[in-house]
Amino acid sequence: MKKLIAIIMTVALMLSLCACGSSQNEQPSDSKANEQAAEEQDEAIDLDGPQDDLAIQVRTDLNLYTDLEPEDLDVSENISTAILYRNLYSNLYRIDSYNQIVPELASDYTISDDYYEYTFTLKEGICFSDGTPITAEDVKYTFERGMATDVEYYAVMKSVEAPDDRTIVITLVEPNNSFITDITAEHMAVMSKAAIESGMDVANCPNVTSGAYYVENWDKDKHCISLKANPYFLEGEPSIKNVNLFFKLDGSLHEAMQDGLIDYASNITYDSDELPYLRVAEGIELIPYDNNSWNFISLNQKQPHYADDNVRKAIASAIDTEYIISTAVNGQGTPSPLMLTGSITGYLPGFNDSPYDIKKAREYMAASEYPDGFTMYLEIGDTSGSRSVNAIKTLLKEINIDVEIVEEDSNTLVDNAISGNYDATFLSYSMYSGHISHVIPLYSDGYLHLSQGDDTEIGDLLQKSLAVDEEERNELWAKAYTLMREKWSYIGLYWLTVHDAKVDGLKLKQPVNSEKYVLANMYWE
Repeated sequence: MKKLIAIIMTVALMLSLCACGSSQNEQPSDSKANEQAAEEQDEAIDLDGPQDDLAIQVRTDLNLYTDLEPEDLDVSENISTAILYRNLYSNLYRIDSYNQIVPELASDYTISDDYYEYTFTLKEGICFSDGTPITAEDVKYTFERGMATDVEYYAVMKSVEAPDDRTIVITLVEPNNSFITDITAEHMAVMSKAAIESGMDVANCPNVTSGAYYVENWDKDKHCISLKANPYFLEGEPSIKNVNLFFKLDGSLHEAMQDGLIDYASNITYDSDELPYLRVAEGIELIPYDNNSWNFISLNQKQPHYADDNVRKAIASAIDTEYIISTAVNGQGTPSPLMLTGSITGYLPGFNDSPYDIKKAREYMAASEYPDGFTMYLEIGDTSGSRSVNAIKTLLKEINIDVEIVEEDSNTLVDNAISGNYDATFLSYSMYSGHISHVIPLYSDGYLHLSQGDDTEIGDLLQKSLAVDEEERNELWAKAYTLMREKWSYIGLYWLTVHDAKVDGLKLKQPVNSEKYVLANMYWE
């Protein structure tokens, strides 16, 4: 009975923690709550055995904390909205925990010979959270709704047709071999046409969804969103039935987790005051992974000194990424001279080794047109990168490059980089889908070709790799990565390490490999 009392007290504590666990129009009365508690007590006791025997109960609720609170839940490119989308909606295709593009709502697709037309076939028997079928008309409606927004993923689409209930035909504005990758982005998840047209509040309370959960209530005053498991989810109803997402805490995170008020915490950054406490807290496990932003230096090749191949190679060889990570980000990062890690679909082992070699760096510099060095005007967007650029300043002094740090606001920094109005700049580039196709703009003639170089060979190789078989694809990737190392248009530094934290009894079915918690991946032991 002591165990039973402990269970009941824990339930009471959870209820007092978050009143947003019930919908606004269905607050339970005291009598109903008492009846429910009595029923739970009866269920806990094994009536066929001794009265002091308790049946095993597995928790089905979860309290999660993250500081990424969305403004709303409608289609946008906001990262906090996208994370929730992964839990609320399903896509035609998605990227799984092992960075493979796999079917989700669709069973397969074909591409026309001219790469303008994609035809998707929906799986049979798939339903929204209210039990209504997911049809091609829902996909058509969702994508046409997205095409009316400024979300860039929809900009490549010219039209969407639904010739029957299970077939979707998408015609592109122009051939785009990365489209099948873009279709996995959370912003292109499938919504219910009938629910939206009947007045569902998509922005604040989408209670008919295609994913693992739907929103029961969003208490914005308490900064809490309550979710319910979708009983019709295509992968089976999740083990966790009720989730409260908290975006603000009154006290410290590590105390809330040790007191049983929070079970899982997401997006704990390297500079968080909580990280040292969570490392040593009993009963809490930290889950490290690379975040989705690559930190690098862009060298403007319209400047004469960076147009010199030997100068760029000297800089790349003088950059000790391990030193920068240890001194600037508390050791919380993965070295990445190129935009390649094991968490990216497109990674090939052996291409991302650090080129640090100060002897070779000096030899490159001596062979350049600037053996006596020059001044690098290195722009940063905010003070968060100041420790990294100070470390870079120390390293480049060894090859007679004097770094002068120029602070800009973030918007000006990006505008300068895109327009080419800069000497050198320290940037973070988001690999949103975790796929190598998102590197293409950095090496093409698009607006993100920040190095201002004229050579687009690398971008062409990456683009071509998206429309060939696996063997040829890997060959093209290898050629592209070799050229990245030879040309050093961008000097890669690191991916920051981010942590999630969970209590010991909570388990995960698949590894965490990006800053997108997946609630359907969780269950209680």
